[in-house]
Amino acid sequence: MASQEGTITGTGTTSSIQLSGTFDLSLTGFGTATVTLERSIDGGVTYGTVESFTADSQQIGESAGGAHLRFNCTAYTSGTIRYRLSR
Repeated sequence: MASQEGTITGTGTTSSIQLSGTFDLSLTGFGTATVTLERSIDGGVTYGTVESFTADSQQIGESAGGAHLRFNCTAYTSGTIRYRLSR
């Protein structure tokens, strides 16, 4: 089972994970921040925004063809955000 988890405590991107098919996404522990889920279909060269979050979220998503997924914290004031992407 492929998965990636960690914490976000400032702006910037997490490392990417390659997933295809259905995946689980979890973001918890928001203080004041904006985190986007980004997807690349060209092997991690360019990324586009899939969805933006400003509060805790747990969702199921779909990724075709082994896309690369990552989180990008674009605005941060406070909190320790815990993230997890898993298949």
